Amino acid sequence: MKLSLISDIHVRSQDDERYDLLLKFLSKKETLEADVIVFLGDIFDQLIGPHIEYLSEYSEFFVELRTMLKTKKVWWFEGNHDFHFEKFIRRHVSKDYQESFEYIKKEKTFILDSKKIYMSHGDELDVENTSYMKYRKFIRGSFSKFIIERVLSFESLCKLKEKFSKKSKEMQEGFNREESQGKYLRYVDKLKEEFDLIFLGHSHILEELDYYKNVGFPPVDNKFISINQNISYIDIN
Repeated sequence: MKLSLISDIHVRSQDDERYDLLLKFLSKKETLEADVIVFLGDIFDQLIGPHIEYLSEYSEFFVELRTMLKTKKVWWFEGNHDFHFEKFIRRHVSKDYQESFEYIKKEKTFILDSKKIYMSHGDELDVENTSYMKYRKFIRGSFSKFIIERVLSFESLCKLKEKFSKKSKEMQEGFNREESQGKYLRYVDKLKEEFDLIFLGHSHILEELDYYKNVGFPPVDNKFISINQNISYIDIN
């Protein structure tokens, strides 16, 4: 089974250079030849709720994704920037290809070439960050989901998106790469007691260890992962 994997592009709008990066990923030879395309969370910077407006805003991407579902499987992992939109993608993108599409809210574990694999966006492992874990539990919970899906309009979510983006930038200013890397390596060390290979996103730190893979932050690192007997890091541009 051939897989092509990417995470953490954080596309902000259809005019964003990051959107071009996402479309180029879809057109890469390794992606076109893959059996499974893996979106490991935070593909979009803020894509929240089931609103049909996303279909026109990112029409080229969703049209291409729908085409790929005819011949490939797609595994879509929720991130901490794109969530509660399963209804949207099932209604408008994967409707006729439900067997080819998997929407994953937590981790996925499976066997590949006799190796036990763990895949997730990775934010669920950030247990040392207690304030974030409380926020994550609230925002992913049933009450928030109800408000996002049934109460907030698309326009209201767009206004919230600006606040989320501003808050995200503020958090990035205090980002300590060495501290964050050490923290995630501690999480991974626990997982490798049970799994042979671990694929995560979220940290924005490129990792190419024997047992731990992370594409980092593609707008900067310019990488995605191709899994075909060997694991390769491929340039997008």
